[in-house]
Amino acid sequence: MVWWNPKTWFEGGTSGRVPRVWRFIRAKFDSAQTTPDNRRHWANADLLSADAAATPEIRRILRSRARYEVANNCYARGIILTLANDVIGTGPRLQMLLGDGADAGVNQTIEREFARWARAARLAEKLRTMRMSRPSAQACAMWAYASSASARP
Repeated sequence: MVWWNPKTWFEGGTSGRVPRVWRFIRAKFDSAQTTPDNRRHWANADLLSADAAATPEIRRILRSRARYEVANNCYARGIILTLANDVIGTGPRLQMLLGDGADAGVNQTIEREFARWARAARLAEKLRTMRMSRPSAQACAMWAYASSASARP
């Protein structure tokens, strides 16, 4: 078996087993070629970035069409539901790691109270709804507390 040796390759070496063969590769990108077959496909391609092309009017149209698809296409709806369920799951879980010498019971108490609040506020459900409503952007939420103790969070 003959191994490739840089000395043999570049200097010709002493063994003469590896001949100097220079090969030139002619390569091209198929997507850069414009042919009669693909001319119509590339007719609307431009040099604008995604941000520059997404004017407010275009974003409004795309948003409307995306909502229509999710409402009327079971595949699109399934994609959005899967995304929301996979990202949010059962909701956030708090893990407290207070510094050295801290009572482990304090960590557990804070975690338990957060979990209780998250269940009462239905945090996971709200986060999934937020994720479904804005699948490609960020969402913002604000919790407002009513003065009445009987008000639902």
